[in-house]
Amino acid sequence: MFLGIAGWIQAAPLMTLSKCQEQALRANGDLLQQRLETEKTGLTVKQSYSDLYPSVYGRVSTSYSHTDNSIVTTDNSGYTLSGTVSQNVFYPGLFSGLKAAKFSEEAAGLNLQDAISLLEASVIQYYYSILASDELIAVYKENIRFADENIKRVQSMVELGARTESDLLKVKVQKGQFQSQLLSEAQRNRSLKRELNLLMGQDPAQELRLQPMSPEPASLPDIQDARNLVKKSNFSLLALEKQIELQKLNVKIKKESYLPTVSGDYTYSYSDDDGGKVQSNTLGLSANISLFEGFRRNTEKQKAEIDLKAMQIRYNNAVDDLFARLDELYHTLKTYNELTEIHEISLASAKRDYELVTQQVELGSGTILDQLDAQLSVLASESQLVEARYNTKITEAHINQLLGK
Repeated sequence: MFLGIAGWIQAAPLMTLSKCQEQALRANGDLLQQRLETEKTGLTVKQSYSDLYPSVYGRVSTSYSHTDNSIVTTDNSGYTLSGTVSQNVFYPGLFSGLKAAKFSEEAAGLNLQDAISLLEASVIQYYYSILASDELIAVYKENIRFADENIKRVQSMVELGARTESDLLKVKVQKGQFQSQLLSEAQRNRSLKRELNLLMGQDPAQELRLQPMSPEPASLPDIQDARNLVKKSNFSLLALEKQIELQKLNVKIKKESYLPTVSGDYTYSYSDDDGGKVQSNTLGLSANISLFEGFRRNTEKQKAEIDLKAMQIRYNNAVDDLFARLDELYHTLKTYNELTEIHEISLASAKRDYELVTQQVELGSGTILDQLDAQLSVLASESQLVEARYNTKITEAHINQLLGK
């Protein structure tokens, strides 16, 4: 009893889908790196705004000299205080660069949201795959239990002379097939749990228990509405739109390179030495313009325009790729829904056939081989139904990820 209580206390907590997603968002290593990159982009934006503020400099100096010759000895000393305030009034790309930095921050935020969306969809995929695997393991264990009962029953019938050793061997072979399927599925189950633990930033060997969920189909928009949602809400597309706006600003910045640089400064100076006290105020305004730098500026402008066209092509290709993937997922979803209905009917039919064959075997009008075939049909239908139901939920998760949900 005490060993049972200790095992219950040490058992891993039951994880729901939402808890798994929360854990992944909190501890996934790749996502943490993405968050740091986004944070660094935000700091770059703050740094770019520093050009709007003046620069202030201060300077303090002191001097002392001693002269000693045969005629006269003199000592001279003094100090100087000065302060300068310098302000960039305008330079090429000043304000466009600020907008570009802001677009970069927004694009980084959208890329982060896309990474979060992909991570959540991956967690859903592994979560439902593990639940499907758990159900298959339960199915295989139940069939092994039935096989053990058949072995005992056939063993008794062999002893009574109603069945042959060949019949007993067939039942044992079938049990071995069920055990082989159980071992393979258990190995797959462990592999899936390792992957889910890694997604959640946990030790891959950590024990993982998941809360079962009913794989009921969810409602989704029709394909045309889904396409509109992709263009409106897909995070990767929204990030590309920001990249296009950023590239447009880059073209503008290259065009502004022909404009002058304007700056102003103010300096106050105070000195006190043997010659007396001196104060000065200096206010300056300067403008510089580059008249000719070869063809560098024109070449850079042309390269920026080419990059803009390439970015627009990349966006159009991304839209086409997402639409193609969306269409494929919708067709896949339709297929799994149809397969679910087919396997539900097949399972009901297989169970009924198994009951009839079992009755015939008990009455002596059926063979063990017929019963084994009927039981295999039940197993196949159960396995296919489980896979179809959970694959439906996994496909729905991938569709929602494309829709930006």
